[in-house]
Amino acid sequence: MTDWRDIRWFHAVVENGSFSAAARAAGATQATVSRRIKALEAELGGALFVRGLEGARLTPLGETLKAPAISMGEAARAWERAVDGVRAERRTIVVTCGELIGGFLSKHLGRLQAGLDGVDIELKLTNAFVDIAKGEADLALRNKRPEAGLLKARKLKSDQYGKFSVFGAKAHFKNGEFTSLEALRKCSWIAHARELAHLPSALWIAEHIGDDRIRFRMNSTALILEATHRNNALALLPRFIGLGENHLEEVFGPVDGLNFEMWIVRRDEGYADDALDMLISNIESVFD
Repeated sequence: MTDWRDIRWFHAVVENGSFSAAARAAGATQATVSRRIKALEAELGGALFVRGLEGARLTPLGETLKAPAISMGEAARAWERAVDGVRAERRTIVVTCGELIGGFLSKHLGRLQAGLDGVDIELKLTNAFVDIAKGEADLALRNKRPEAGLLKARKLKSDQYGKFSVFGAKAHFKNGEFTSLEALRKCSWIAHARELAHLPSALWIAEHIGDDRIRFRMNSTALILEATHRNNALALLPRFIGLGENHLEEVFGPVDGLNFEMWIVRRDEGYADDALDMLISNIESVFD
């Protein structure tokens, strides 16, 4: 069965006269338009356009399918107008992320909803894979850019997210207390469980501190954060998390050689969604 989203791309090129113009109108890249048109042509078994200096000219196959595509486009617009009417009453945007990120975002709900009157935000906290393409959520915060699927990914712009520092409870440590790794090696540490030894933070501790200083191990970063509250032990945490905790002091850092990325992932619907764009911008502002 033909993917309706590919028919929409065909209709967009017909309507705008070229691949580049269709991409601009949809807020997408020309490469995306070309890829989807090629997929549609492969399914149909023939070319739909002849591309030239003056734009994209329909082939006989394209001419045959032009009228049905226009009718479907008009029907789709009528559908979107009806949906917009429903959404105007109330809309829920589902954001999925890990427990640690979700806990951080939950402290900034007002900033997340800024400019989003009539929109409810649902945080779905899970470390399991959530299929954005199938509509299981509207946005996902992930550590890696997706490699496949009809998805759009945007790298989080904040410089703070990918940095780590060493934190300890204020009851036991002072801000900037340590100036060398040698001094850190004299303290007790809270770190990830051994099955999570592949994580960047766990690898840094293994290389720079050593397993012999780890006194407590946890199977999630959220548990490590919780364990820092009253215990006389250090932990390596993302700075945006540690700096937002009143009970913690940043005793060393940011550390060198430890960075990772965060991507905001959404479905590639082929048209603009102002509410999603606003929420993505709000999420970025929370991490700044």
